[in-house]
Order: sequence, then structure tokens, then C-alpha cells
Amino acid sequence: MQDLKMETFLSVCEHQNFTKAADALGLTQPAVSRQMKSLETHYGVSLFQFEGKKMSLTTAGEMLYRYARTARSDERNLQKKLKEPGHRPLRLGATPTPGEFMLPKVLAGYLKTHPNPNILLTIQNTSALLTRLDQDEIDLAVVEGNFSKQDYAHLLFSRQNFVPVCAENLPLASSSIEELLRHTLIIREPGSGNREILEHSLSRHNLSPADFAALIETNDIKVQKALTRHGCGIAFLFEAAVSSEEGLRIIPAEGFPLQHTCNIIWRRESIFQEEYAALAHTFAQYL
Repeated sequence: MQDLKMETFLSVCEHQNFTKAADALGLTQPAVSRQMKSLETHYGVSLFQFEGKKMSLTTAGEMLYRYARTARSDERNLQKKLKEPGHRPLRLGATPTPGEFMLPKVLAGYLKTHPNPNILLTIQNTSALLTRLDQDEIDLAVVEGNFSKQDYAHLLFSRQNFVPVCAENLPLASSSIEELLRHTLIIREPGSGNREILEHSLSRHNLSPADFAALIETNDIKVQKALTRHGCGIAFLFEAAVSSEEGLRIIPAEGFPLQHTCNIIWRRESIFQEEYAALAHTFAQYL
């Protein structure tokens, strides 16, 4: 960004500390403090509040932080567009379930009417994709997890059933949540949409993953399904990830299936938002 005070402000927000931000930027701490004071004077509001040595953003500071992140992302995007007009690849992100089981069909439809585009597709969990959006490493993301509606614009991509599953030969009949707790839970890593949805669902019953007999954690949906297929425990997955998988079956359980949405998201208030929204609508029609 051309405005050095805004770059400094972003660094302060990301480090939550004036001294650490100064070190990262190669400035002195008094110089950072002066720049932040200048920003507060310019906008006529306080941007930071302190409890002892702990710093946090005020409501106005949070608003400016959202704006500054989007502006930084847009500027980086614009620089690349100006240098290579017409040659910049479409940079997509997706969480594992939509990335593996939904996006291939969508891209196949898209490529029939938009031949030969350059596409970069990244598969990661929701938390990592939100960071990539903020840092302008991707343009759009298809996520199954939750996200801030203040920070990201979105379009519904798909509604999916979220279900408990086990190995096909595991003798598990219709179960209550309490009965499922007797089994090992094969769960995704923290930051994944899959885990977030499960934790939210369990919390409605005053339960958590720790209440299962044991936990196996993995950051790979293929490993999660393979372990489940081999009878190592039960898992909770979107039906789209189970329907074509031999050796797995859905467990009829109280309170399931849950309906959950997958959304296409991009940075809110981006100068490219019309372009992103049009692309999101185009993708949604191919599902």
C-alpha cells in the first residue's frame, strides 16, 4: 500500500503490539506510536484500547482494520493485473469436501464455455483459506466452515447433509448421540469447517469431541475416510463425501442428518467484487 501509516496500522493489528510491529517494519517504537496517533487524529476516533499492557482494537479500529486488509489485497491484485493484463490465473480455494466432490463438476461445466483459462486451485481448511483471501493469495474460496459476514461477501454454493458414518460391516444400528460416544471419533484438525460444524452440533447436546471414547485426529479427509472404512472408529462427514465411497455407510442417528451450507466467499467491499460475484454466480449454476 502506498500509505505507509496504513501499512504500519496493519502491522500493529496483526502483531497486537507496537514494539513487535516496529521490529517487523524496521522502525522505532516511537515512530510507530506517532503514526498511529496521526491516524487517530485524521479519523477523529480512538483506534486502540489498553487494559494494562494488553492492547485491543476499538469498534472504530476493527472497522478500519477490515477496510485496510481489503485495500491491501486489492492493491496487490491490481498490481498483478496491471503488469500482466489478461494473463493472471484464476486463483480458487476450497475446503476438502467441496474441493474433491463438487468443484470438479463445476469446473468441467465452466471450462466448456470458458476454454483455456489458467486456474490455480488450493485445497485447505477454512481457517487457512480465510488467511489466503486476506493476503491476496486467492480470489475466491468455497468453504464449508463459518466465516465473518462483516469481512467476506458470499453466495450459496450448495446445501449438504452432514451425517455420522461408520464401516459398512460395523454392527451399528440406529443410535442416539449418547450411544455414539462409546466409539472412537475420527475427526479433522482444528480450523477445519468439518470439525467446526461437528463441535457446534455436539455443543447443542452439551457435548464435545472429548466426550467420545477416544479421538483420532487427521488433517486429510482421505485418511479420515480410510480409517473409518477400516473400522477404526466413526466420523461425521458431508453426504457428498460418502455417497460414492464403498465400504462406508451412514448411521441413522438422532438429530441427523444436519443441513449445512457451503458458500463461495470473497473479500467484502473489494474493488473487484462485481467480477467475483459474477464468477460465483457462474460457478453455482454448474453444480
